[in-house]
Amino acid sequence: MTASFSLTHIAWKRILIFLFLIIAPNYLVMQAQLAGPIDDWIGLGTAVDLVIILPLLLYFFGFKKRVSWLVLCGFVFWGLLLANWMIPYEADAFLAYFNHSIILLEASVLMLELFLFFSVVKKLPFLVEAYQAEKKTHYHFLSSFSNAIERTFPFKGARLSKFQFTLRVLATDIAAIYYSLFSWQRKAPVRRHAHDFTLHKNGSYLGVFIMLVHAMVIEIIAVHVMVSMYSHITAWILTALDVYALLFIISDYQAIRLCPVVLDEKGIHFQKGIRQYGFVAWEQISGIEKNTMTHENLKKGRSHVELALHGLEKEQIPHVLPLKEPVEINQFFGFKKKIETIYVKVDEPQFFKETVQSYLRHQK
Repeated sequence: MTASFSLTHIAWKRILIFLFLIIAPNYLVMQAQLAGPIDDWIGLGTAVDLVIILPLLLYFFGFKKRVSWLVLCGFVFWGLLLANWMIPYEADAFLAYFNHSIILLEASVLMLELFLFFSVVKKLPFLVEAYQAEKKTHYHFLSSFSNAIERTFPFKGARLSKFQFTLRVLATDIAAIYYSLFSWQRKAPVRRHAHDFTLHKNGSYLGVFIMLVHAMVIEIIAVHVMVSMYSHITAWILTALDVYALLFIISDYQAIRLCPVVLDEKGIHFQKGIRQYGFVAWEQISGIEKNTMTHENLKKGRSHVELALHGLEKEQIPHVLPLKEPVEINQFFGFKKKIETIYVKVDEPQFFKETVQSYLRHQK
């Protein structure tokens, strides 16, 4: 499943129009009561608008290309929160059905995850054996584990491959839990036959990370208090999602710290946090050049990967590695992306350039 989604794919004008056309009239009817007294049937209409109609409009017409159905689930969830806030108690008799339906949907997703979990447990010995074998080829956890999944669960066919995609999502979840909770005593390994290049030591990304964690903690507390005034169940669901997001932020930084870019005789191995990971062989790389593209110009492109971390101020990326042909890499939650160039900003830029040139010369 390939995805190269960016903000340019969002139809902002259409989204704003849909939000205004759906939210404004319902707010005037529910909160301002401009149409007169309201009852449960009028509340039902507002719930349908916010939980069903608006999410469908945003999903099918708010993007210039088709996006994951998980986005639709997110719209439905936020529509439900908006409905619980907007519909007053004298018109919320039918709202309970929507709340229970969303809880049932969450339970169904949980049951699917449990089914996948037990399927993995059943083949756990084979998965561990495949993972140990992949570790000899790949240096990073996500690459090793994802390849082990493909070896252990060799689904064939377009429909069955979706299960493999789901397992790659599970790999991201496992990585998030491991790096955020169980990796604090670990140090980046020292390799004899490869060169490691870190991304985070000489920049100001640590400050950005601390700022994000601080903001998330404040948001978790504030949102829980505010939403609990209207619905305790919704408040705890939202709090659980926020804590989950906080774990991802922490695990991403831990993975950045423990997973440097690795150069060996085969090629470039990288895992940028838990966001992107992959491998590019030397024979697929044309060379290493000085980058003349600004950060603003890079944001417009889609067929590249940035092995770089930025602080609040975007710094110029020094090196670019053009590829002879597109290479597929892995992204967040198991999605894939084809790249044609690699932009690199490591802590030892000159040594990185010399090392790449040395490996490329041996390929000729």
